[in-house]
Amino acid sequence: MVLFRNKNINKLLIISIFLFSIKWILSFYYFDEHLSVRIIFESVADGHYWYPYIKYLAFFEFNNSFDPHINNLKSIPIPVGSLIFHAIFFKIFNFAGIIIMEFIGIFIFLIIFYKIFSYFLSENESIVLSLFFFIIPTLIIITNLGSFPYFNLLQIDFFSLRVHRPLVSSLYLFLFVYLLVFMDNTIIFEKKRLAVLGLILGLSFSSFYYFFIIEFLAFLFFLIYKFKLKITNELFSNYKYILISILVFLITISPFIINLIFHENDVTERAGLFALDIEKKSKLINYYFSQYIKIKFLFILFLSILCIYFANKRIASYFKLVNIFFIIFLSTIIAPVFFILISPKSGLLYHFNNAIFVWAFIFFMVFLIALIKQYLKLNLKLFLTNALIFLLISIYYLNFFYEKKKDFNNQVYKVRRIEFQKVTENLNNSKNIFINDRSLLTFDDDLMIWAILNKIGYLSLTNAMWVPKTNDMIENDLIKNFKFLNLDEKDFLDFFKNEKRGWRYYNPNVATFFYY
Repeated sequence: MVLFRNKNINKLLIISIFLFSIKWILSFYYFDEHLSVRIIFESVADGHYWYPYIKYLAFFEFNNSFDPHINNLKSIPIPVGSLIFHAIFFKIFNFAGIIIMEFIGIFIFLIIFYKIFSYFLSENESIVLSLFFFIIPTLIIITNLGSFPYFNLLQIDFFSLRVHRPLVSSLYLFLFVYLLVFMDNTIIFEKKRLAVLGLILGLSFSSFYYFFIIEFLAFLFFLIYKFKLKITNELFSNYKYILISILVFLITISPFIINLIFHENDVTERAGLFALDIEKKSKLINYYFSQYIKIKFLFILFLSILCIYFANKRIASYFKLVNIFFIIFLSTIIAPVFFILISPKSGLLYHFNNAIFVWAFIFFMVFLIALIKQYLKLNLKLFLTNALIFLLISIYYLNFFYEKKKDFNNQVYKVRRIEFQKVTENLNNSKNIFINDRSLLTFDDDLMIWAILNKIGYLSLTNAMWVPKTNDMIENDLIKNFKFLNLDEKDFLDFFKNEKRGWRYYNPNVATFFYY
């Protein structure tokens, strides 16, 4: 059965099914549990921490206190852009919607990179490279490159199935890269293209503003690259298209902006948001410049400039592809300083730092591919293409099976998962938990997530990021429940006691109830 007219898209669909299926086949084989439990334990890293937001967005529940005596709270801030599609699928398919979104994410990733490379390479090569880029995190694990400084970032910051980032937010950035490649090979100022640009920028802004800043700068640099000194004339002569892009952008971000206008400020404070006064701006900019003048950074920058020079002089067929990825890399370098200068507030700036390394690596990979194509004249035939696809999927499968088997053979993990299923079964079978004046008391984040997803009305304690309560309200909840459990002052101090864990002093209880 032909699902798409393009046979290569059908091939990518089949590859996506293979990449998607291994995880859930193993999960269903090893554990007998409800789907709401399964998606929590099978989430990538801490991605399940975003599931409550998906449910809030799906059912427009933005100010639920989970307390029968507290009403009329402000809204909880939600990254609408990166969760809107999860929310739609959750609304339609319930818990299965989160699983379906994983498959869609894999498929879209492969299509985007296939489309990017197909402008410069054969269709067979584009399919193989799209799959290769997808399993870069797997290759980092297998080669143990993650033990070297920075390389571990490719496992978590380039692309993975973690909700909401980078599963959706990174796809917006990849779509933006594809749009630049498309514009570079056709024309820039066209109504539909500028509308799509505004849509991508709006979705990025309302999901992960770090990528929005990178995209904004990259588009500016792209225009300079295309028009050079004529850029002002081009912008003025095509102002109608620019206005269309701005209008689409404003419409796209409007739900997110409305959400922020009515949100509880204590929640964003707990999320690490802080004011950027002149003193902080000065310190942060000085920090970045001190990093930019270090030998290792200057070496990478100088090497990338050499690659660009060489590509434009000697790699005639592929220099446009290399240039686009250099523009993205250059934008990641400028982005943190630009953001610090213009923004009145900031959150976690390390996301900018991570993007610099990730896109430096991707740029050099693209340059290397162009270099190999130019001088080795490789041309993948169908048999070799299928062999490479089989090899890459096999590598992905073997690594995934090995990693999952370690979890499934871990007795602590196994017992926790089985016991968690039993607890939730008992809760589902207990009518008392759904009575209006009853609430669930737990210190376990996973059980809180399960309760929120399963429409349990009231929670005596809630993770600080899943409820728009003030800091005072959360303190009162803790004190009230400590009294209810007959815990004393010593228990209270032990509860908030810091311990040295790895590279920092850390207390998971503080993280649960007060976050940053």
